[in-house]
Amino acid sequence: MKKLCLLVALFMSVAGLGWAGEDYPLGPDSQRQPGVPEGKVTQYTWTSKIFPGTVRDYWVYVPAQYTPNKPACVMVFEDGKGFVNPDGRERIPIVFDNLIAKHDMPVTMAILIDPGVLNGAAPGSEQPAEPKFRI
Repeated sequence: MKKLCLLVALFMSVAGLGWAGEDYPLGPDSQRQPGVPEGKVTQYTWTSKIFPGTVRDYWVYVPAQYTPNKPACVMVFEDGKGFVNPDGRERIPIVFDNLIAKHDMPVTMAILIDPGVLNGAAPGSEQPAEPKFRI
């Protein structure tokens, strides 16, 4: 019985590796659709005052349907650079544009932020050294 359990566990592990590499096709909400208004993505850089020398890039997505006189939802994503890539797997601005246009989700802004890069000060100077590690 132990050998059978071990054999089944081994089979499931190996089978899982094969399935993990499977590439799933993107659905229609991940593709630009004709007539769907496109929101705007702007990129910024932020230097932390709490963690001195830590610099982060971040992006803000504002849907075309946003008007300042009406409240909007906000969604925050970590590892932002990968999520704003129009050719990537997630394509958040494209998906948001499509879902908002279909009224499948409310008008929602997105803040997509990358992890910080800590620039240590070079010995004897106030100039930051090259990044040593990511936070």
